[in-house]
Amino acid sequence: MEKFRLKKDFVDERSELTKCPVCDTYVHQQESFVCPRCNKSPLCRKHRVPGRRECSSCVVDLKRKELNVLRGQEESIRHFLKFLQFIFLFSAVIYIALNLGIAEFVEILQHSLLPTYIMYFSIIPIAGYILFFIILYNQRGKVTDMELQIKKLEVRR
Repeated sequence: MEKFRLKKDFVDERSELTKCPVCDTYVHQQESFVCPRCNKSPLCRKHRVPGRRECSSCVVDLKRKELNVLRGQEESIRHFLKFLQFIFLFSAVIYIALNLGIAEFVEILQHSLLPTYIMYFSIIPIAGYILFFIILYNQRGKVTDMELQIKKLEVRR
């Protein structure tokens, strides 16, 4: 059996070791880092996100805030889609009323530009609905990607 030879300055190297507050492993001070956001130190390299200066806990918090913003935008797009549905239904009701001859009894339909341009009022919400549905679909993809990134980062925590 072979014996290990220890360096003479082994005791000195051992004194330079510091304990990571997250995973309780000992690391050299040169291999550790300080998170500029939460000021935790010394953290080992496992808790540093590649390409970022922050620790994984801070990056997860930032990603969660971004995720909440994306979800808020998604909710706003959904509300706008409902508004476009309302405009389309309103113009459909006006169109049916004009074809049934009710325009003679309703004053707003007699003296306005609404009966003349009712088809445009119907087509614009449909085109807008298609456009914003595509945007909503894209936004949903961003939310899913962000959730996946957060799950990956939580493993590193």
